[in-house]
Amino acid sequence: MIQHIAKWSQKRETSQVPVSMTSNTISRVRLAAILSAALTLGPAQLNAFDREDRADKAMEASMRAAERASRDSTRASKDAARAAERTRIDEIKTVEEARIQEIKANTELSKAEADAQEQAAKDAADVEEQAAKDAADAAEDAAKAAEDAAKDAADAAEDAAKAAEDAFDDSHGSSESMRDLASEESPQFDNRGFPVRRGEIVGIDVDEKSMTLAVSAGFTVIDRAQLPALGSEIIRFAAPNGMDSAAALDLMRSTDGQGSYDLSHFYGLLFTPQGGVSVKDRSNIKAKSGTLKIGMIDTGVAGHKALSKLCLQTRDFSGSIKTVPTEHGTAIASLLASEGAATIYSANIFQSGVGKPYTSADAIVRALDWMVQQQVPVINISLAGPRNKILDTLVGKASRMGHVIVAAAGNGGPTAPPAYPAALPDVVAVTAVDKDLRVYRYANQGRYVRVAALGVDVTAAAPGGKSARQSGTSFATPHVAAWMARCTGSKSPATRLKCIKRLETEARDLGEPGRDTVYGYGFIS
Repeated sequence: MIQHIAKWSQKRETSQVPVSMTSNTISRVRLAAILSAALTLGPAQLNAFDREDRADKAMEASMRAAERASRDSTRASKDAARAAERTRIDEIKTVEEARIQEIKANTELSKAEADAQEQAAKDAADVEEQAAKDAADAAEDAAKAAEDAAKDAADAAEDAAKAAEDAFDDSHGSSESMRDLASEESPQFDNRGFPVRRGEIVGIDVDEKSMTLAVSAGFTVIDRAQLPALGSEIIRFAAPNGMDSAAALDLMRSTDGQGSYDLSHFYGLLFTPQGGVSVKDRSNIKAKSGTLKIGMIDTGVAGHKALSKLCLQTRDFSGSIKTVPTEHGTAIASLLASEGAATIYSANIFQSGVGKPYTSADAIVRALDWMVQQQVPVINISLAGPRNKILDTLVGKASRMGHVIVAAAGNGGPTAPPAYPAALPDVVAVTAVDKDLRVYRYANQGRYVRVAALGVDVTAAAPGGKSARQSGTSFATPHVAAWMARCTGSKSPATRLKCIKRLETEARDLGEPGRDTVYGYGFIS
């Protein structure tokens, strides 16, 4: 009650008290007013004051709540603003960091691209440098090969000229040791005394116009043999009735001056076999393990223990129905096997004669064509006879195709004429020496001899499962043939030239310094 009175009196004082009154005076006035009000007001008035007071309080509470709400709202707004600002700042930072990362990534990418370009440029420069070096090396090799080829060509021309000179020079010996070949065919003889097939000549790659001329001159065709691997054809012509072989050749050459013709020469196993043969009951020939692929144009080959692990491919070109000779071919095959030959292509070209085995030029070239067809890189030939245009042409073809032909130099003695095909410029001619490196006493000598190998008193297989001691240049050729097979590996014209040059370089010089007519370039061990 007093509180309501005080408040009521305070309101009155506020409106009635002069401004000039002091605070003490106001307090006394207020107190008096309160007492006066308490005495004046009744209960009803006081209740009204109470209700007013509660309303005031409610108003004040509402105002305070509104103030708090306002303050809370303001605070919330500020907090929201601060949060938004922080979010904005964070977003700015995120964007900035992303931008920095992008810049960094772009920088790294640019650097990587620059490094890659630099490396690519360096690699390209290296490749270009290597290519230039390879080109220079290739040019150098080509120049060296050209130089070697030119030298070889010059040597070959010189050898050919000398061989041709030797072939027609009677002072180098005679063909006496071959006069008994093919006696059962009643041979005729050329102007140097070598036996030829009676009433027959041979032509190579004769065209139809030349065939017409030949027939009109009285010649008849005996046989036409295609040589597909060598890309040639050989034709055997029978001479006009009553005309001998030499006269028929003269007639054919005068009728067709553009064609290539020669006599059908006979060939033997190196003129005459020289040196004794002692046959043992048991073979002590051992094959050497290897992978070499070698061809041999020789006699037939008999079965033998020394050849049991060998892959032997055989073919007969003798055209004979008689028993095939096998003694010489068996010996050569065993020597090739002892040098590491795993596969041998053996072509028999010899017939068994009344005396010694013999063959002819057309049989030799048909066997050669088979060797070329079989891609045999090295061909071992153990026969001898006169020079023949047909044989010259086809041996040259096979050599230019990359085949290496190794042939025995001949057993006619130091004064014998050159033995063919060994004396041809493209052929590797081999002479024989004994274990003390002395030349075989019956070996041919001449400028065509290229190298020497052991061929005196060597052990070789013999028919009947036996072995024999053999001597002769043909028993030296297998060693050189195997050496060339190891060097070449496969047929290649460039490799052929390189390996022949290497053979000459690696030969151990014997006799006179440099190449000589006895040992050639020297001994092949």
